[in-house]
Amino acid sequence: MTREFEHPWTPAKMAEYAAALEKAEAAKRGPASSKQVNGDHYKSMAIQPSEYIHRNGLNWCEGNAIKYITRHKLKGGRVDIEKAIHYLELLLELEYPA
Repeated sequence: MTREFEHPWTPAKMAEYAAALEKAEAAKRGPASSKQVNGDHYKSMAIQPSEYIHRNGLNWCEGNAIKYITRHKLKGGRVDIEKAIHYLELLLELEYPA
């Protein structure tokens, strides 16, 4: 009589193992909020602009103005201030049309 081979890894066991691997990899990477792509101009700040923007429910224009105002001394200088002003002008145009 031929007996069928039963693999010890059931689909549920495989899914559990994959989830454990992903959790371990995520722990190595750390939270996204602790990383910055392309530069380190936000790392030294007491409150990251992204956290401030998110926690206060700011919209696109408000958030970008905050971002550029916050980083101007560390990255873009005058250009960042001009970008912040541009986003504030857009906010006026969209929220408070003349």
